[in-house]
Amino acid sequence: MNKIILILAISISIFSSCKSPEEKEMDKKKEDSIAKENSKGTYSDAIKKAEKEMLASKKYNALLAVATLKAYNDFIVTFPKDSNVAEYLFISADLAQGSRNYEQAASYLEIILGEHKTYKKYADACFLAAYIYDTYLEEVNHGGDRAKQLYQFIITNYPTTSYAEQAKVLTNYVGIPDSTMIKDIINKGGK
Repeated sequence: MNKIILILAISISIFSSCKSPEEKEMDKKKEDSIAKENSKGTYSDAIKKAEKEMLASKKYNALLAVATLKAYNDFIVTFPKDSNVAEYLFISADLAQGSRNYEQAASYLEIILGEHKTYKKYADACFLAAYIYDTYLEEVNHGGDRAKQLYQFIITNYPTTSYAEQAKVLTNYVGIPDSTMIKDIINKGGK
């Protein structure tokens, strides 16, 4: 019996050493793919755990928000071509905005705008980015200019949405204090 096992082991050894470099490369890619899929599960589990903890929290917890952002970011960086990345970027932008990290929120949205043009919430991402630039980053890195560009993009590409109607109004008030905008809108509404 031991002779049979020894012969079988030698045969497998000889057979595997006879593989071409292309076959060896294919085997390596298969192994890497399996390892990556296993790690994807680990990253997905981390996201689920972080989301669960955030939802269980009765009030906003900055540490949980940061942990959840890290879980999303780790997945995004590790699997940039995954079909969930656009949604994770959108959620990350929302978390960053909630944490008052507006530049990070805008950064996540810009990745969606640049790399995920078929994302189902693309118009939402455009409007949210414009709003963040207009409201919080107007003075940072030409944020007002970027807000105007995005508002115009929405008006042109999504003309029948409520976003377009809002963008038409807001475009006129980029760079103008909110108090002036509110007074003007109230005055126009009364006429």
